[in-house]
Amino acid sequence: MAQVTPIVKCKGINQIAIVVEDLERVAENYWTILGIGPWAIYNWEAPLVYDRKYHGQTVWARERIALVQVGDVQLELVQPVEGPSIYADWLKEHGEGLHHMNFLVDDVDEAAQVLVGQGFPVLQSGKFGPKEQKGAYSYVDTWPLRAIWEPVHIGEEIGAEPIMYPDTKEPSPAKIKAKGINQVAIVVEDLERVIENYWTILGIGPWAIYNWEAPLVYDRKYHGQTVWARERIALVQVGDVQLELVQPVEGPSIYADWLKEHGEGLHHMNFLVDDVDEAAQVLVGQGFPVLQSGKFGPKEQKGAYSYVDTWPLRAIWEPVHIGEEIGAEPIMYPPV
Repeated sequence: MAQVTPIVKCKGINQIAIVVEDLERVAENYWTILGIGPWAIYNWEAPLVYDRKYHGQTVWARERIALVQVGDVQLELVQPVEGPSIYADWLKEHGEGLHHMNFLVDDVDEAAQVLVGQGFPVLQSGKFGPKEQKGAYSYVDTWPLRAIWEPVHIGEEIGAEPIMYPDTKEPSPAKIKAKGINQVAIVVEDLERVIENYWTILGIGPWAIYNWEAPLVYDRKYHGQTVWARERIALVQVGDVQLELVQPVEGPSIYADWLKEHGEGLHHMNFLVDDVDEAAQVLVGQGFPVLQSGKFGPKEQKGAYSYVDTWPLRAIWEPVHIGEEIGAEPIMYPPV
């Protein structure tokens, strides 16, 4: 395998974050639709948060955040309240939706300085919690990776007591329960270029690349209609989460739609289920339409996926079933 010295080494995806306009509403939707919760809600402001900078300038601002552990990954909701922030910018430019991922480092300032030295500017930064615990975060404009990445250091305690939602010991009423985030995906225009960037900037790889087309992928539907299309996908395990890159090639797809409407960037998350058709039918019965679906791999393994328009969650969620093997040999990058 090709040797590489990444700029900063990312060993795992710790958190996936969504920017929202109404924190409680979205947290409630996650609890009732996918059984995700209870959520810990914080007022993200001084004195809990300090040394805040926005594009290098000291600023005052505040947000409300909600945190929940979904399997091995933390899911965050961020609602900007007042003051300049990249969250408020995102709402204005893109609307609600997937915003960033973070990874753990021992020293945030050191990691950010290394990235800045390579030409990646810091968009926003700050410190939080008891000073002796050195809690800190830094959002870096890593556009070659087609996502905002946030090196973060978290102490043993945040330094404030959260409000819990829901404040009950009763189980969630959700008919479908997501017990973990299996994958987060990014839609791209040039698969190889972005793969190479991940390998050289954050040391993420090696990647398995597949031509995502018939006969490997079959029974493909787009908004309920049988269609022919193909993509190229690349998969890599980053700690406990699979990272996927998707490049649409030909034919109608929600990936091509996304590129046209939003450009490259974070697209969806998925979670594992035993029966994709059953899970999709339950969600459809609650008013959430299937955007795209298909099956893949050896038929006896029942590999299948279904992208559901769960807009109340401010993200596309994909129930998926994966067999023991995909049914095709990937091309590896870097080559073994």
